[in-house]
Amino acid sequence: MKWSGSMAPDGETPPAQVRRVTSVPEAGELARRLQVSGRRWPVVVVTSPAGYDDPFGDPDEIKTAVGDLAEVALMPTGEVSWAFSREMPPATQVYGGAGRVYPVDMGWVNFPERSRLRFAYSPQDRRRITDQLISDALQAALAAGLVEQRPTRATVAQRSGRVQGTIGGSRAFVTLDDSSLAMVWEELTVPGVALDRILVKGQSVTGGFDPASRRLDLRGGLRFVDPADALAGVGEAYQVGDVVLAEVTTLHDDRVTVRLLPGLAVDVPRDAVTSNPNDQLRNLFSVGEVVTCRLVGVEPVRLRLDDVDDEEVPAAAPSLLPGGPSWLRPPDPETALDPQVRARPVADTPPAPPTHGPATTPGAPATSGGVPRGASPRPMPPPGRRAAPVARPAPVVAPRQPTPLDVRMYTAAQQAATMRPAPTESADPVPGAIRVPAADQARFAQLTRQLAAEKAALGQVRKELDAERSTRRALGDDLSGLRTRAAELEDEMVSARRTIESLQTRYRKADQARQKLTKELKSLQSRTEQAATDGPLFLDPQEQFRHEVLVEWAQRIPAADKAARPLAPYEVGGRFLDSIEKVGGVSRAKVVAVVVEVLTGQAQNLDGRDLHRLRTGSAGSPYVRRDDDAICWRVALQRESAAARRLHYWQIGDRYELSRVVLHDDYQP
Repeated sequence: MKWSGSMAPDGETPPAQVRRVTSVPEAGELARRLQVSGRRWPVVVVTSPAGYDDPFGDPDEIKTAVGDLAEVALMPTGEVSWAFSREMPPATQVYGGAGRVYPVDMGWVNFPERSRLRFAYSPQDRRRITDQLISDALQAALAAGLVEQRPTRATVAQRSGRVQGTIGGSRAFVTLDDSSLAMVWEELTVPGVALDRILVKGQSVTGGFDPASRRLDLRGGLRFVDPADALAGVGEAYQVGDVVLAEVTTLHDDRVTVRLLPGLAVDVPRDAVTSNPNDQLRNLFSVGEVVTCRLVGVEPVRLRLDDVDDEEVPAAAPSLLPGGPSWLRPPDPETALDPQVRARPVADTPPAPPTHGPATTPGAPATSGGVPRGASPRPMPPPGRRAAPVARPAPVVAPRQPTPLDVRMYTAAQQAATMRPAPTESADPVPGAIRVPAADQARFAQLTRQLAAEKAALGQVRKELDAERSTRRALGDDLSGLRTRAAELEDEMVSARRTIESLQTRYRKADQARQKLTKELKSLQSRTEQAATDGPLFLDPQEQFRHEVLVEWAQRIPAADKAARPLAPYEVGGRFLDSIEKVGGVSRAKVVAVVVEVLTGQAQNLDGRDLHRLRTGSAGSPYVRRDDDAICWRVALQRESAAARRLHYWQIGDRYELSRVVLHDDYQP
């Protein structure tokens, strides 16, 4: 294949200019080269539709944006695209104004959805398809390691600025210190993380600046994207026992994989999600869903999804850049169920296939319905996308060209118009009149009849044309109605998908509640049976309570964390045990569990415990303090009711004294 320009495709970097594929041999060579393993860079193929000289996308803008990270080729629809299609695997072709990025990884050969087909139907789609192909090309270059291996030659020293906002969801504008503008590309940050989860308006950022493309590369400052950094970051961002947010990445029947941080994926087995052995986890979650879970270990990182109460508020996810937003946001089930809150992605729908396919000739591939054998009749849309009907432009009816017979008839008619009828032989001749032979008169009559017949035929053609136009208008109206219905169906599908995700979440919460109640019931039954048979293990009530606290601590704190979370020294106040029985309404096991949280320092990090100093009355009244400077603290045993139970305890230094279990409105220590 002959390539114009300064660099052949097998050079060290992609061609510096957009490549024009203009012949059948060039198209075949391009198709074969795309399917050879070891290709060094992604290839963007943009096509111009049949009947247009220019493509709907902008290949020059794409090339400017991707630079030496990808090759860009432009190919017309027709004989050239048919030759390309014959050489490509099924469902991987491109033509008709669409575009496609072919990654370095050859997985797209067997899985065409890894090379997404981007559609366009008119010049009005230029901005959309151009941005989509730029995004696909940059992601493919990043996946191939090209960005890491070859930093842009024009990159200069670090530049700082302030984020002004995002556009299109995947680009952020930054005003640099010298008041010039730079742009951050989502594809060159963290794969799979939206830009608005990394940057926020007004945030100060620093990165490498490329003056040619005006891109600001922030990857050097990103945190928690490297596995080792993410693993160390867990201890920095969270504590064992915290309720945390995670993003679902992979689903299996017996486990679900979530991202606790961008560089840290954690497998959560079935028994940490549900106790129902019949549950298939792939039916309980959706990829990309944000879920709440409890961190139960850090070496290695372990999570549970069945041990989170509804009233517990998850810890804020850390930001990936200083001053940025939390990289994960809590799920909002109400928004998911609200039919008015819908994301309406631009649906990719296929264009018409080439209108002029090659005729079947000896040695050429056989065709069926104008489509080469082995080629897809039309580029298939990615899974999950609707394939809307395709609007084709009305045919242009060229004026009818005159035939030689028309010319002869017109000439004869003109000559006849200058002649007068010849007098009969019995009539007196008119002076100066031209005698027309009888044979010419007959010929003139014949031509006149033929002209009348042609006019009648022309009138019939006009009627048929009017009928065809009326039919086309009716079909256009039907097509418009079908497109409207398709959009409505897509909205319904989006709403249904969100409803399914919400129902999955509600099912998991209900299952978690069931498991929790089952555990409490078993524990209660066990304690009841033990009390009925053996009675208490200690005669001294305080010794019995201390034994229960020790057992709860031993069961709750993992062996690897016991040294870091010992039970602090504590005393049992004289009124404490009596208050548990007197107040009632809360199980003794719950009181013991919260006491363990207090003595191990966990209660202060659990939002559900609402730990705060005790006041003498309502908000604004003085804090309670003893003469020995001990401070009285108040921690929630229950939430969301006026009679919710609270635990009061004194603290002086590192020692604790359990005071009383009280009702919400009781402010006595």
